[in-house]
Amino acid sequence: MSPVDLVEDTLERIESLNEELHAYITVTGNSARKEAKKAEADIRAGKYLGPLHGIPVSLKDLIYVTGVRSTSGSRILSDFIPDYDATVVKRLKEAGAIIVGTNNTHEFACGITNINPHYGSSKNPWDPSRMSGGSSGGSAVAVSAGMAVGSLGTDTSGSIRVPSSLCGLFGLKPTYGRVSKYGVMPLAPSIDHVGPIARTAWDTAALLQAIAGFDMLDESTFDLPVPDYLQIVSETLDKPRKFTLGVPQQYFFDLIDPKVMEIFENCLNEMHGCGISTVPVTLNETHKISDAWKAFRLGESAAIHSSWLKSNRNDYGSDVLTMLERGTKITAVEYITALRYKKELKDDFLRAMKGLDGLLVPTTAISAPRLEETSIDINGKNTEVYIALSRLTAVFDITGLPSLNVPAGLVDGSLPIGVQLVGREFDEALLLSLANVYEKYSKISETMIAPCLSEQSV
Repeated sequence: MSPVDLVEDTLERIESLNEELHAYITVTGNSARKEAKKAEADIRAGKYLGPLHGIPVSLKDLIYVTGVRSTSGSRILSDFIPDYDATVVKRLKEAGAIIVGTNNTHEFACGITNINPHYGSSKNPWDPSRMSGGSSGGSAVAVSAGMAVGSLGTDTSGSIRVPSSLCGLFGLKPTYGRVSKYGVMPLAPSIDHVGPIARTAWDTAALLQAIAGFDMLDESTFDLPVPDYLQIVSETLDKPRKFTLGVPQQYFFDLIDPKVMEIFENCLNEMHGCGISTVPVTLNETHKISDAWKAFRLGESAAIHSSWLKSNRNDYGSDVLTMLERGTKITAVEYITALRYKKELKDDFLRAMKGLDGLLVPTTAISAPRLEETSIDINGKNTEVYIALSRLTAVFDITGLPSLNVPAGLVDGSLPIGVQLVGREFDEALLLSLANVYEKYSKISETMIAPCLSEQSV
């Protein structure tokens, strides 16, 4: 398919669907069309750059693009226009990808629902009366609805994996330090991650291939070789091997909707059918997750926003302001304790993986809530939507271990839900290979198609 046609079709879908779904804050149609023409000419001339060349992708609206407004979903930055590209954007462009716009996000990525009082709330393409999840919700909506082939989001408490789960997509939070954060508006720098959202494991690998690697502009990145993810993922199908995953018996099933649990168990059976075996494993340190998360996520975000909390207090949405104010009360003792917990949690998960290829856990405890819901009943317990959506994902931001949401099935035959594959540091290739094996066996990417996507769609 011609890049010109593909980009034009994508922009037409944005035009027809964005008013309802609120996936985009800014659409870069003119530049995308120009880049598509160049991509087509270069490909015809034999200057093919690889699998992303001429492919329309989008970015969460806190990833900077030269000359493109970057609001971070906020009123405070409503007129901010960066004069440089984020490292991940620079690398996408070098791979030939075409940026078609920036996606809606929970204000300053400071939330998990994508309810946004400033730019409208992104809506789930499977049921627009329900949440997309966030804070990379606009990115997930764009991919799920065919308004982009792939997207980049950020993840600090689950913000890539949660909307990917609720919208039926693959979403990867890479190892901390695998992908540069330079040119990305920070939330909690020690646990912020940048990663891809896509419809298939292969597409996810292609995006990761482009953006992964050391960046001298980001001191948190590691100077390690980047594997050939696409080759490794493809070879797993050509040369089948057995995989074994651990299923933790603690924490991840303490609070979970029975319908989500049923999908998880069905997914286990599917994995067993394609040569992925599972064994129970034990975790000992999960009681430390909440305190560690609060110190890092709340304390660091309050520090990032300290000056605006004084000068622009009334410009924040009420939920974000409340969370930032909670962060100002985190003590030095709590933060230092969290640093110790971070290591202990990471060591505990690595111990549980010993001799295995990784872990398998649910991604979210519930399927997509309705837009107006702030709490939800789970097994008779009234639970905040924030907790229900982020409870099972945040620990992998704290530990920095890679975690990949894989679509698993439909609750009530209509609402997507996912599972997480969790690995050791820099084991993204293994997680993507596992996901690819499962995907080909279950044909999940062929069946997990939002109602607004027809056979004629992108």
